[in-house]
Amino acid sequence: MRDRYINILIISYGGKKARSLRLSKRLLKVLGVVSAVSLTSLVTFSAIAFKQNLDLRAEVAKLKEEKENLAVLLAKERRRNQYLEQFKEKVEELEGKLVTIEKFLRKKGIRRVPSGVGGAKVKVDIFDIEYVSFLHKEAERFHKYLSRIPLGPPVWGKITSHYGYRTDPFTGKYEFHEGVDIKARWGTPVRATAEGKVIFAGWKPGYGKTVIIRHAFGYTTLYGHMSKIKVKRGMWVKSGQIIGYVGSSGRSTGPHVHYEVWRYSRKVNPLKYMYVRW
Repeated sequence: MRDRYINILIISYGGKKARSLRLSKRLLKVLGVVSAVSLTSLVTFSAIAFKQNLDLRAEVAKLKEEKENLAVLLAKERRRNQYLEQFKEKVEELEGKLVTIEKFLRKKGIRRVPSGVGGAKVKVDIFDIEYVSFLHKEAERFHKYLSRIPLGPPVWGKITSHYGYRTDPFTGKYEFHEGVDIKARWGTPVRATAEGKVIFAGWKPGYGKTVIIRHAFGYTTLYGHMSKIKVKRGMWVKSGQIIGYVGSSGRSTGPHVHYEVWRYSRKVNPLKYMYVRW
C-alpha cells in the first residue's frame, strides 16, 4: 500500500502543525502521460501553425507579385487602347480628308480614265501613327495643290470643238483652235477651275464677254462667250466659284463656253486637265 502512494509533508512556520499530502502514484503517472501528450500536441500544433503561417506568407507574397504583374499588364493594355483610339481617330480624320478630295474632284467634273497601276509595292505597318500622320500631311498638301491648278471643265456639257487645227465655222479656213468649246444651255453657271486672281473681266474681241484668271504654278485660264460676267478684275476667286453664265456673245454660233488653259504664257490642251489618269 505504501508503494502505491507518495506522502508529501508540508511544514508550516509560526507554530502551525505540519500537514501531510498523500498522492497516488498511478494518478501521477496518468497526469504525467496526459501532460506529455498535451505538450506533444501543443508542440505539434505550434509546428503546424508555424508551417501554415509560412505557407500563407508565401502565398500572400505570390499573390502580391501576381497583382503587380496584372497592374503592369493593365497599364500596357490601357496604353494599347489609347494607341488604338488615337489610330482610329487619325484614320477617321484621314478618311474624311480623302472624301473631301473625292468630292472636290467630282465637283470639278473630273472623269476617271482607267489606266495601269505602277510603282513598287512597299509593305507598310498601317498601325503606325507616324505613317498615318504622314498620310494626313500628304492629303492636305494634295488637296491644296488640287485647288490651285485648273482641273475639270468650267461647265458640264458636250465638247463641240477640240484644241488643235479645225475648219473655222465662219471663214471655212483650216485654222488652229486654241481651246475647247463646251456646249451648254443658256444661263448655265460657269465656274472657275482653280482658285486665283481675276486679271480680266469684260468684252474681248472675238471672245465676247470674257473672264481671265491667273492661278498658281504659272497657270492662266480663259472663259469666253458668256452671257453675263459675275466677277470683277482684281477679285480673288475660289475653285468652283461662279464667275459668269453660258451665252453666245462675240464670235459664236450658239450657247457655249470657250475655255483655254495657259502655262507660263503658252497655251496648252485643256483636255489634259479635264481628264485625270490614276
